[in-house]
Amino acid sequence: MTKAATILPVLLLLAACGEKVIGAPQPGDRMQLPAIEWRVVDRPGLLRAYQASGMELASGQQLEGFAGIAPDGTRVVYTLPPRTVDDSATCTLGHEVMHVVLGAYHHAK
Repeated sequence: MTKAATILPVLLLLAACGEKVIGAPQPGDRMQLPAIEWRVVDRPGLLRAYQASGMELASGQQLEGFAGIAPDGTRVVYTLPPRTVDDSATCTLGHEVMHVVLGAYHHAK
């Protein structure tokens, strides 16, 4: 099995911020959150991890984080370190956790 098949990375693109959530939970829904390993890395480390998963950035894309499943089945989220409450890294973490729970919940850009 290839790394690309075992790690399912997802880009966080600012262009997706206003997009509707596909399969959004509804009031009263209860979502079980699996255990997640959060890997906080610097920008070069984020790019290395993304490329190691077999993915490449398209021209002009800015990687802020990604989520996937490691070969051992561990669910992982990579982000840059948060600096302030509600900064882009904090928002990215929430975005990527939603990918772990819901899968592909927005259209790829």
